[in-house]
Amino acid sequence: MFRNTLILCCTLLPTFFALAQGSLEKGINAASKGLDDLAENYFREAVDTNAQARLQLGMLLERKEHFGEASQWLVNADSSATAMTHLAACQAEQREWEDAKRSAEKAIELAAPADSALRASAMATLAWVYCIDENYTNALSWIHRAQEQDPTSARVLNVMGVIQFYKGNDNEATQTFRKAISTDPKNTDAYFNLGTMYCYRNHYDLAISTLKKGLKVERKSIKLIYCLGWAYLLKGEKQNAIECLETVIKYDSTYVSAYNRLGDIYFENGEFNRAHAFYRTATRIAPRQSEAYRLIGRTYAEQNEYGKAIRYYQKAVEINKKDAETYCRIAELYAKQKKPKQEQANYKRAAKLGHTAAQKWCTSHGIAY
Repeated sequence: MFRNTLILCCTLLPTFFALAQGSLEKGINAASKGLDDLAENYFREAVDTNAQARLQLGMLLERKEHFGEASQWLVNADSSATAMTHLAACQAEQREWEDAKRSAEKAIELAAPADSALRASAMATLAWVYCIDENYTNALSWIHRAQEQDPTSARVLNVMGVIQFYKGNDNEATQTFRKAISTDPKNTDAYFNLGTMYCYRNHYDLAISTLKKGLKVERKSIKLIYCLGWAYLLKGEKQNAIECLETVIKYDSTYVSAYNRLGDIYFENGEFNRAHAFYRTATRIAPRQSEAYRLIGRTYAEQNEYGKAIRYYQKAVEINKKDAETYCRIAELYAKQKKPKQEQANYKRAAKLGHTAAQKWCTSHGIAY
């Protein structure tokens, strides 16, 4: 009996592989015609037995801005330079900076010298990671190397714009993002980066108009809809913000930042239980991201539940040890609990990280940091 079963399985295996290969080819053909939903269905039919299908599905989901699921398929594809490059980009989008750095370095190591576009993309991701870490020397070094590989890459231009923005060069950043748009009119990242920059600089109307222009190019861009919701929230138009953020979750139920911003809206309304629910969902989706833990801590602090607040703040700084502001929040809560040793220790941590107010506190109390 078992022998007959084995023979049957061995007979069927070539059939399964042939079917998977056929679905893969149909998916590639559909994707080339811009039929992404159809292509996705074909790729999903083949992923169980075909690594190339997993790679193609991951890249397609990345293009559709479903970065979490895209990462899962790319991790389980092959270990090629292509897979590592796209995985690094998805990890960076999810703020998984250390993972993105490792994947980008691996991609650069694996990429053939002649594959300039792939190498440029991986180098740009690596530059982005260094920029977030405020290591601008390395960030500029890698982005210049990326430019040498592919001078017209919209992705490289976008990361260069991000570096310029982080360094406070807003005019240069604006010009670079606009150049990225002119290079690739369908490049939603440039619209997103411009909108984000305007939000940080409190130019909310400019942000909204820029993001709406981007949505005319790609009406289902999750990133653009999210950023538009954030701009509305900062402007005080909460209902518009809620509509955008709920749309984001409808398109991608794992988009962590949308849950955090919805939590912020209910926090500002004093609806702490609803705020907690959104923040906790964010921690379940992305337990290695610190923001939601910090926001839960803030909510408990607002409710004068200092012990719970401190626990969540501490979880946030365990994940992001460079979060000087949260060390200050912990210090303030220890002060309210009349625990001077813990208060001092956390102000010292913040001061060592360059937090100006914490440094002044240490100086005024005669504490070296």
